[in-house]
Amino acid sequence: MISLVGVRKDFGIRTLFDDLTLHVGEKERLGLIGPNGAGKSTLMRLLAGLEPPGAGERRTQPQARIVLVNQEPEMDPERTVLEQVFAESGEKMQLLQRYTAVSDALAHASDNAACTEALLAELGSLNERMDQSQAWGLEQQIREVLDRLGIQDTQRRVGDLSGGYRKRLALASALVADPDVLLLDEPTNHLDADCIQWLQGYLARFSGALVLITHDRYVLDQVTQRIVEVDRGEANSYAGNYAYYLARKAEQEASAQATEAKFKGALRRELEWLSKGPKARSTKQKARIQRIEAMQEAPRRQAKGQISLASNQRRLGKRAIEAEDLAVWATDAAHAAGAKPLLRNFSYDFSPEDRIGIIGPNGSGKSTLLDLIAGRRLPHGGRIELGATVKLAYFDQHSESLLGEAGTASGKLLDKKVIDVVKEAASTVEVEGSQLSASQLLERFLFPPAQQHQPVRKLSGGERRRLYLCRLLIEAPNVLLLDEPTNDLDVQTLTVLEDFLEDFRGCVVVVSHDRYFLDRTVDRLFSFENSELHRFEGNYSAYLERQAALASPKGSAAPAAMAPTPGPASASAGAGSSPGPEATPGATTSAAKPAAGATSPPAAAKPARKRSFKESRELGDLERQLPAWDEERSRLEGLLAAGGADYTALEDLTEQLSKLLERIHHGEERWLELSELAS
Repeated sequence: MISLVGVRKDFGIRTLFDDLTLHVGEKERLGLIGPNGAGKSTLMRLLAGLEPPGAGERRTQPQARIVLVNQEPEMDPERTVLEQVFAESGEKMQLLQRYTAVSDALAHASDNAACTEALLAELGSLNERMDQSQAWGLEQQIREVLDRLGIQDTQRRVGDLSGGYRKRLALASALVADPDVLLLDEPTNHLDADCIQWLQGYLARFSGALVLITHDRYVLDQVTQRIVEVDRGEANSYAGNYAYYLARKAEQEASAQATEAKFKGALRRELEWLSKGPKARSTKQKARIQRIEAMQEAPRRQAKGQISLASNQRRLGKRAIEAEDLAVWATDAAHAAGAKPLLRNFSYDFSPEDRIGIIGPNGSGKSTLLDLIAGRRLPHGGRIELGATVKLAYFDQHSESLLGEAGTASGKLLDKKVIDVVKEAASTVEVEGSQLSASQLLERFLFPPAQQHQPVRKLSGGERRRLYLCRLLIEAPNVLLLDEPTNDLDVQTLTVLEDFLEDFRGCVVVVSHDRYFLDRTVDRLFSFENSELHRFEGNYSAYLERQAALASPKGSAAPAAMAPTPGPASASAGAGSSPGPEATPGATTSAAKPAAGATSPPAAAKPARKRSFKESRELGDLERQLPAWDEERSRLEGLLAAGGADYTALEDLTEQLSKLLERIHHGEERWLELSELAS
């Protein structure tokens, strides 16, 4: 359908692609992944024909209809919502509109027989064409799309809509258009979890070709059939879904480590031979000396940057956040008018160990609750207090301090250099026992030296979010408030952020619609329901299982583990204590965190098989062995890094490390398998 052949694209000193070739076939399901700033969105615009290549060419199938939904879609502000929905309409929509118009005309036709006969003839022709194009279900499809995406007030001006509403409107218009090729750049932004689940199913049924950029790894895993990784000017293809991609990447990294170890071993052996003296430098051995020089000068492929979010953390006392009888309305005017509040009667003591997810529909008050905790808003009732030792960091949804409009107080940062933004927080920072400069820290966040001296405005949206995250974390917080942290961040950054949160010694409160992220980072949920927060013990997949069990015809007979959530959380049910029967009757316990290649959360509850005594003992053994194996791996890697003249010993170390890595891999797989069984 679309082909890019030998394409080059650069922006001044920065080259995104060089000699890139990419083909999108008919009915393809392709996922684009890669670090922020690698050029994924630019590649989408190249595929759509909206961005000209610097070199190479773009080829498309004649008459192919291609629709792109950007992260920030451009629309005519004077159009109505309904006009925008049909802006990209294809032949089916035109047939339906004409059929409706002819039907109406026929219903109001006069006694003019010739006119009636002409209308009947056209209606018959339209009827036949609609049969051929299978357009009869289009009206129902349009209703479903608009309803699921929350598109209402169809006569409002597009220019009066919020950014999130415009993104949903652009997505609705693209889906209704039913194009031959659908290009979606972060379509799940601004969608709630139920809407994302629906979109996942819709895209799986989509009849055309699909190219998708998304941070939602469940959508990526369930919808795509090929992954293209864009990084450092290359596009590497993997013929499978996201889980397959992860497995292949793990194999490639293990192979690369083994190859690097072998290369170093061979080079040491050659250098040892060279150091033996003049005898080795005979004319007969010149070829061997030249080979050694070539090995020493061989351009080694630069290792891809690895983000490290580890940092010093301030000690947090026993008291983190205390909320009592909180009540808040959307606005002061709504409060004065006696309108329905966003939140009422909420009391809870957040402990230093809490990992809490806040979920609920868009507009229910999730971000408002974080604003209350951060002190950005005052409650209309009740109180909220932070502990004396709390150092709070708020990763807000819009990264306001870096993404403000030019000319405003926040927008002034757009003109500052990247490195200056970090230096304002700290010129040096201690990370894992070492003092790093601001420049060194930025390199850990994948900002090379050349990019550090560019203004913030030249960064992509995802790069700005990453910079914002860097700035927050170097201040060593012990309470993290994360509002939709997955928006615009690449999968690599998200994975490292999830690992960081697992080791973070402090309180974490997350608002997110990203099911995968919630599964990995929280073990307690608060759900907004009718202005109240209902508590659930477990991660998001466990919550969905409970909801599915309640929604089923046998929901009333569901086991205790799937019983309804209790009423609003109270202070007596603080995170530091075990949930009692009054606080959380029948709430589930925390579910196991998903593996890296985990697929979509189950749609219905399934009875879990219990571990046998033998399997429980095996699980206990693995929990003791895996840390020991990790220590041994570190020891072997240290010995290899230290080098030495004994190449035989180095070869033995390399072989030991290879076998150990395989043992760790199988051990972790078995641990995950056993952990998912009921105890």
